[in-house]
Amino acid sequence: MGKFLQIRVIAQTYDEAAAEERFAKLYALAWPVAATPPAGPRGLLELAAALDDAVRLGDLSSGDRAALLPGVEKAMAVKAALEAALGERDPKSADKLSYDLEDALAELEKLAPKA
Repeated sequence: MGKFLQIRVIAQTYDEAAAEERFAKLYALAWPVAATPPAGPRGLLELAAALDDAVRLGDLSSGDRAALLPGVEKAMAVKAALEAALGERDPKSADKLSYDLEDALAELEKLAPKA
């Protein structure tokens, strides 16, 4: 790093619309239609965190909560590992973990209740 420049390795969703289409039930669960939409990015990293909030604090049936909780915990663990790899400037590990996160979300999409 330079005196004024910072080098970053980041992960971000480059096409949020495509991600929302692929994980439609999860997006609906994480961000229900509201009068004031949430500000900020709505990518896959943010989706994992929003699902964690929805499952732990949201208005879900106990059956839905029980079905989703293990998958959400897995997604959050992968998200944390991905963020750690980014912090360590380890793009190879981060790349693998990005696929792992997408796989974890795909499994959750199968379990998510219809909106």
